[in-house]
Amino acid sequence: MKREKSAFLKWFSMSRHQRKRGGEKLAKHFNETDIAALKDRIIEGASPSYTHGADKDLLAHLDNLKREFIGQSELCYRHAQLIVLIRREVDLPVNLKHFFRLWLEEADYLVMNLNTRWLVSAADTFADFSEDPVEQAYALATAGLVNAVKLAETERWLRAIDEPLPTAENLDMGAKRVALWDGTSAFAVGTDDTLRNFHWRIQRVCKKTIPQPACLTIYHRVFQRLSEHDSVFKRFRDAHTRPRTQWW
Repeated sequence: MKREKSAFLKWFSMSRHQRKRGGEKLAKHFNETDIAALKDRIIEGASPSYTHGADKDLLAHLDNLKREFIGQSELCYRHAQLIVLIRREVDLPVNLKHFFRLWLEEADYLVMNLNTRWLVSAADTFADFSEDPVEQAYALATAGLVNAVKLAETERWLRAIDEPLPTAENLDMGAKRVALWDGTSAFAVGTDDTLRNFHWRIQRVCKKTIPQPACLTIYHRVFQRLSEHDSVFKRFRDAHTRPRTQWW
């Protein structure tokens, strides 16, 4: 397995320094901005467009990124800016302080208004930089869950699988065991209680953990969204027939 570069080797990377250029001025500007005012300002434009990859020039990348947030608040965009600056190691103590403050004061707003991409990016940032191992564990769980679904959906796209699921009654998966790998068995479409039980476990943890760490809130919200958007979670939700084992 290829090893991550050490901080010493990273320091000698010209590309690394290029990717940080101009970021210090932004960090100073963030100190002077009122969070409440950012929530009230909406980014204008025709329609959002998503970036793919990142420009080496930091300011150009952030300008491209802003188009993703057309129709959303400046606060959502500010959150993305902070993550980019943290990833490029620009003035880390200052930008991490801004990031953690944002989640401390505006977790409910961010969880409801950021899309899954940026919730996972936030979780990755908590995993990398939080000093609370419990918070890091929730963050890694969020990223692991979404990455697993992303792999499954990518394979489905590559194989051009688009036909609807057979009806749960015709599958009759509750009456037979379908082996998968290393002792695991297939999800019984239509009746399975696995995700319901998992949802109950999340709820029990949420009730025990007051106040809730931001990463637990993120995890709970991401789990809900998987059943709301086109993914294996939603397709199995749509095929579910047993009310007492539903997980949504």
